[in-house]
Amino acid sequence: MENMAEKLNRVIDYMENHLTDEIDQEKIAQIAGCSYNDVSRIFSLIGGIPISEYVRKRKLTLAGNELKYQKAKVLDVALKYGYDSPISFARAFHSFHGFNPGVANRADTMLKMFPRLVYQISVNEVMDAVRKDKIRIADKEYEASYFGEQDLASLSELYVKREYWRLEDVYADLNDRPLLDEVLPYNNYPPIHIEIGQVFVIDYYKVDGTIDRKYFIADGTVWENMLCTREVLLDYLQPIRTDIITVNGNQYKADYFGEQNMASWSDYAVKREFWRLQGTVDAFKNIEMCNEVLPYNNYPPIKIENGQVFVIDYHTKTGMVDRKYYVADGTVWRDMPCTRGFVCKKH
Repeated sequence: MENMAEKLNRVIDYMENHLTDEIDQEKIAQIAGCSYNDVSRIFSLIGGIPISEYVRKRKLTLAGNELKYQKAKVLDVALKYGYDSPISFARAFHSFHGFNPGVANRADTMLKMFPRLVYQISVNEVMDAVRKDKIRIADKEYEASYFGEQDLASLSELYVKREYWRLEDVYADLNDRPLLDEVLPYNNYPPIHIEIGQVFVIDYYKVDGTIDRKYFIADGTVWENMLCTREVLLDYLQPIRTDIITVNGNQYKADYFGEQNMASWSDYAVKREFWRLQGTVDAFKNIEMCNEVLPYNNYPPIKIENGQVFVIDYHTKTGMVDRKYYVADGTVWRDMPCTRGFVCKKH
């Protein structure tokens, strides 16, 4: 079976062969075997660059080589690599290389190079599965490979050991579930062959005799330059209660989702509380937006849809409460779906 690294390399093959044509997103999705949004996110997380930026830099790299070493004409190169005019090409060229395309063939110019990416997943001394079993999620059973256990008694006051499972053919059923901020670097596992698109189950055996089962998905997340799996929840949080919140003079029912402790990682606030307003899909289309964005994974696992409005109370270390408002308007930042802050009129 072709792994994700091989699929990404075939995506790169396709893009490299079509740098002078229009890149077809549907074709990329077909090659990768998943949606374009998914492959775009995985490409960006592993390679550290969005697909569109990769294509742009590769075009400008090749364009520079043609101008400097093949003595090509600026107009011909601009049109070849998809620019509408020599002016737009010159602007992009200068931004990338630091000088205008008209002087690219001078001996004293130094072209900036952006090389082709090659994805690799290297695994040495990979552990074999001990046995096969089945694990049920909701109303469906999945084949599960068991890889043994790891002693935690000397490392943790809460757990005595953890057991590892890798599920088969489950990614498509879980990739739209809520993800937590918690990541687990691949080197925290025993040496299991991990590929993007796989799902792992870890049973944490607690000191009190209970078992805490957690699910981790290999979605291309990178943390401190290490590939990681992220914890995935089977369901979104349900509201704890319903309140009333006034925004811009209008009252809305507000679903309260609880609070998140910030004291250990923020110099600004000790905690924040979350609400999602009801009936706001058409109410905030023409509001004054801020530059501030909040990625979906900065929330607890709340289901977020475009048009929804969220209220967050930041309880600051000075004892004040700073209320902020965010709307899900389709904003994307660093290839992550985000909500954008907006200004609430003072009354």
